[in-house]
Amino acid sequence: MTPTAQTLTRAVAPAPPRNRRKLLGLLFLVPGILVAGLAIIGPWLTGADPQLIVAPPYTEAGPGLPLGTDATGRDVWVRVLTGGRPLIVIPVLATIATAVLGTALGAAAGYLGGWFDAVVSRFDALFLAFPPILAMLILLNGWGYSPVTLIAAVVVTGVPFVSRVARAATAQIVHSGFVDAAAALGDGSAAILVREVLPNIARPILADAGTRLAIAITLTASAGFLGFGPDAPNWGAMISENMEGITLTPWGVVAPALGLAVLAVSTNLAIDRLAGKIGT
Repeated sequence: MTPTAQTLTRAVAPAPPRNRRKLLGLLFLVPGILVAGLAIIGPWLTGADPQLIVAPPYTEAGPGLPLGTDATGRDVWVRVLTGGRPLIVIPVLATIATAVLGTALGAAAGYLGGWFDAVVSRFDALFLAFPPILAMLILLNGWGYSPVTLIAAVVVTGVPFVSRVARAATAQIVHSGFVDAAAALGDGSAAILVREVLPNIARPILADAGTRLAIAITLTASAGFLGFGPDAPNWGAMISENMEGITLTPWGVVAPALGLAVLAVSTNLAIDRLAGKIGT
């Protein structure tokens, strides 16, 4: 083939459908955005009392009751709208705390090494042996239910994972030229970690944060499912309360379960997309 023909072939070759992939990726996020938006503003959208009994138990969906009633005759739609906010606020705060503490420990261990690295590694190995649900049950039974207790459960079980990710990422760049140059200029360890190390390990940390957030959502819902927490609506508690009547009217279980699934998956995808645009 002549050079001219090669040039023409390259010119007419179809470009990779990057715009199509981006559009599909955004479409996958739309359900999560809608569910998260409803979870946040839901309590303001309805003026009805979620504890009010409005019809016989397990009334089927119909006019005025778009999702029917639950096991005690309360409006499922109203309870769905008012029961999602804790599954946004608590997991987000817990994930931020987990990411900050785990990154600080892991990056410092990877950079400093020595005895500090050994202590952090032992800490990680110890708490990695605790299943998250078991740690949550121990804390909830010992301290009682509160948002702080749930956040503590997520942090205790999540920090070792984030620490290991941060430590491994830091170990790969700790002897890089830009780190050595900063040390040669007299920058302290804290300054090097903040200015040089942290921006270069942001991508794996952020990618892992998606998993931490999904786990935090699951743990928060599990607490409600297991009966911990106030009487206020909670998607996890709704699933537990309405399991016996799922064959009569499924929405008391299906609606909160779908909300949880979409929320966990979409937030993970969103953070993964953000991680792909950050770091090296």
